[in-house]
Amino acid sequence: MQNKISQKIGITGGAGLIGSELASILVNSGKEVVIIDDFSKGRVCNIEKFIDKIEVRKGNLEEKTFASSAFDDLDIVYHLASRAYGVGYGKGHHLETLAHNEKITTNLFENLEKTKPKKLLVMSSSCVYDDNSPDYTPELEVFHGKPETANKGYGWAKRFLEQKAILFSEEMNIPIVIPRPFNIYGEKYCWAGEYSQAIPMLVKRILDGDNPLYIWGSGNQIRNYMHSFDCARVLIELMALNKKMSPVNIATNTSISVRDLVLALQRIFEKNNPIEFDTTKPEGRLVKTSDNNYLNQLLPNFEFEISLEVGLKRMGNWYSQNFIK
Repeated sequence: MQNKISQKIGITGGAGLIGSELASILVNSGKEVVIIDDFSKGRVCNIEKFIDKIEVRKGNLEEKTFASSAFDDLDIVYHLASRAYGVGYGKGHHLETLAHNEKITTNLFENLEKTKPKKLLVMSSSCVYDDNSPDYTPELEVFHGKPETANKGYGWAKRFLEQKAILFSEEMNIPIVIPRPFNIYGEKYCWAGEYSQAIPMLVKRILDGDNPLYIWGSGNQIRNYMHSFDCARVLIELMALNKKMSPVNIATNTSISVRDLVLALQRIFEKNNPIEFDTTKPEGRLVKTSDNNYLNQLLPNFEFEISLEVGLKRMGNWYSQNFIK
């Protein structure tokens, strides 16, 4: 009997929040994995448990020299690498964010045209949607209106990424998957100071004992939150479908206001400092949640494993590992 030929799977941003979860699942299922990361946000500790079972290609995909060999001999590519921060980073950095991500996108497709993987996933974002989109946003065409105002540089970069991926797929006859995730969090998050995303920012402020506890915006913002482990599971399931699909929203089926999220965190961590909402700070769209009909059609039997309650408790461990000496 002939041995089945294994496929080599590359993950850009493979040491990051979602990428390291994805790599762990694939390694544990016996896959041959290559991580491509410059470790600017990804961390070695995220992959150290299985680092002896993978290949690491360290470098910056914005640099043409590194990108020219980063994708050699890869059969499947998950492209997750990007320059992204929390909502506080956008003001004054939109052009910079767009330029950074466009360099990565250009180098990605220039080299994938040469290496011709069998299948490709490119990670988009819910930031591609206009602020005036429906509260429960379906998979809309994204060249009507503008990307999310608070993250418009990143949103435009992801719109361009999607369109280039679609053209690449058509011209190279390579299947693609384009997920648009909503608000991913997890304990492998790399702290980015004042530019960090909502949940890690709130966890740190609460556990630091901020008094009063200042929250950006009105607190009435409503969001879906998905743990990075479940996000990685969804990506793998979508890639396994082997079918042509449109861009697909990735989110849980439940939503919560920022106010209720803060109260939940205070209860979990047994803190009760007074809360003040700072409406002079950016808060993004008031309601940013996903219509999951298409995802549910594609993956009708998928079940999320990590509830928001469990995920938030895990963030306490994240705080302990990063801020307690």
